[in-house]
Amino acid sequence: MQNRSPISTFQALTIAIVRGLAFSLITLIYLGIQTPLTPYLWVVYTGFFLSTALGCDRHRFFSYLCSLGCGFLWGILYLHMSGWITSLLPVSMLAATVFSEFFLTSSLLFIHLKFLKGTLLGTIPAVFAAIAVLFSSGSLSAIPWCAISAGTGICMAFLTELVIQWILRMHDHLTTPRLP
Repeated sequence: MQNRSPISTFQALTIAIVRGLAFSLITLIYLGIQTPLTPYLWVVYTGFFLSTALGCDRHRFFSYLCSLGCGFLWGILYLHMSGWITSLLPVSMLAATVFSEFFLTSSLLFIHLKFLKGTLLGTIPAVFAAIAVLFSSGSLSAIPWCAISAGTGICMAFLTELVIQWILRMHDHLTTPRLP
């Protein structure tokens, strides 16, 4: 649970400016240098908001990245399972998709809650974030670009958190009265 205590104007400005500068830099890189990553700037936000919502605890950094990667593997199943079912059984695409969603989501939650909780693959929101990003991109060929972009967002959240904490510590050090 995030700390809900009010923050000072300096803290709010520090967070806003540091993260605003980071997003500006990422935007410049993605849009200024035309690469296959350019259409996936929006995915950076997914990695960023996931990390800031869950908390940028340095001990969870690799769990976020590994769980995200695991989510792309699950996403492959999500994108293909209904097609596999309709090619094997005489059922409608709707029925196959509803069954696939139930089966895969139930399986994912059970496996990650029962066997992977507390491991590098145990951050379930990151798993679902990768699946959602893959659905939105619409193609398996987008996986590398989505993974790089979401990973960039996670890294940016953690790096900006370090910078913010450093600035706030320096501010406290400089503004705290010293006893003679």
